This record gives sequence, structure tokens and C-alpha cells, in this order.
Amino acid sequence: MNERKNGMDNNYADDASFLETIKEIENSLESVEQHAPVYTPNLEWFENIVIEKKQQLRKKLIFDVSIFSIVALLVLSAVLFMLYNIPVVFFALQGLFSISIIGYYSLRFIKQVKET
Repeated sequence: MNERKNGMDNNYADDASFLETIKEIENSLESVEQHAPVYTPNLEWFENIVIEKKQQLRKKLIFDVSIFSIVALLVLSAVLFMLYNIPVVFFALQGLFSISIIGYYSLRFIKQVKET
């Protein structure tokens, strides 16, 4: 019974030292907060960053869309030119392209079947 009482006393001593440690940590944190104030940037600063980023993204979008449109027009012009002026070459290229797509997917399917 005496051992049990000593064990309880140790728990109370541990609790007291634990509480004392917590108080010391809290006091230290308060002193840190007083000496190093937290600085939050101005809301206008964040708004300016967002506006600048939106402008950059919009410029990039306009550039990308314009490049895409130019390339699409060039490809479409080439295809239509070939269709009306050299139809034999146009149909030959269409057939070659169709056969290459079928061949690619067939080889891929055969390779996938062999792996499993």
C-alpha cells in the first residue's frame, strides 16, 4: 500500500512539473509574440498580384489562341488546296493516314495481348 501511495505522489509531481512546463512555454510564446509582431500584407497588395496574374494569363490565352488559329488556317488551306487542285495526292494521303492509324492501334493491341 505504501508503494501505491508513492506512485500516486509521483503522478502528482509529474502533473505539477507538466503544468509548470506548459506555463513556461505559454509565457515564452507570449514574449515572442510581443517582440515579433505578425505582419499581414495589405489587401491591396494581394489584389494587385491577382490583377497582374489575370492580365498575364489573358495575354497568354490570346497569344495561344492566335497561334492555334493561324496554324489551323494554314493546315485547312493546305488540305483544301490539295483537295481541289491535286485530288489524287489528297486521297492518297488520306488513305495512308487511315492505314497508319489502323496499323498503330493494331500493333498496340497485339503488344498489350502479348504482355498479359
